[in-house]
Amino acid sequence: MKNCKSKRQTKQKITIYRTVVSSKDHPTAEQIYERARKKLKTISLATVYRVLKELVREGKISEIVVNKQSRYDYKTYYHHHFVCTYCGRIFDIDIPICDMARKLVEEPGHIIENAQHTFFGKCKICAQKEKDKTNSPSSTP
Repeated sequence: MKNCKSKRQTKQKITIYRTVVSSKDHPTAEQIYERARKKLKTISLATVYRVLKELVREGKISEIVVNKQSRYDYKTYYHHHFVCTYCGRIFDIDIPICDMARKLVEEPGHIIENAQHTFFGKCKICAQKEKDKTNSPSSTP
């Protein structure tokens, strides 16, 4: 009976799911709440948290924990992430090594249920900003 309830399609669930799918920035629950409220004024933050858990459990979205904070991704297939430690943006990393690593682990018969590999560093936008700042005329002695 519990499974039937979690698979129910409510206005809130549909709105939250569409909000995650249309977000390319790996939003937090609070960001999803703010975006969903624009479409459904009566939605509560508690409902957003509950529905996000359901969607993750159903495999419709994935949860990424970065710096002890949950972020949500519409991509549920095996891929990695790059987190900029300067601006906080999260980027999807779809490279052949992801698939190669998965195959090597599953080859002896292991079944991967969840895997997350996260790279941390400075994104190209922040690196360029720093480069521009360093090369600006006011920064030279």
